[in-house]
Amino acid sequence: MTRLIGGLLAAALVVGSVPGKVFAQGSGKTMNATGVVSAVAPASIAIKDKGQESKFVVDKDTSVLAKGATHKSLALKADGKSTMLTDFVKVGDTVTIEYHDMGSMKHAATINVRNAQPK
Repeated sequence: MTRLIGGLLAAALVVGSVPGKVFAQGSGKTMNATGVVSAVAPASIAIKDKGQESKFVVDKDTSVLAKGATHKSLALKADGKSTMLTDFVKVGDTVTIEYHDMGSMKHAATINVRNAQPK
C-alpha cells in the first residue's frame, strides 16, 4: 500500500510540473518561420521572408541543425572553446526556425539551416 501511494505521489508531481514548463514558454504552441538570415549574433537571429523581417532570441536551450555542425561542435569542444550561433549560421543562409511566442519576444527553440551559403 505504501508503494502504491508513493508511486501515485511521484506521478502527481511529474504531471503537476508539466504545466509550469508550458507556461514558461509562453502559450506552449510551437510555430515555424522560414526565411533568409539577414542578421545573426550570439544571442539573436533575424530572418526575412517576402519583405517581412522577424527577430528571434537565442539562448543555451536553442538547438541548431546544420550540415557538419556535430563535427564542428566536437572540434571546438576538443580545443576548449564554446560554440556560438555564429559558428553555424551566417547571413544569407536559408533557415527554418521553430519558436515560441513569449509576449514581447520570440524564443528560437530550433534553427534548421536548410541552405547554407558557401564560405
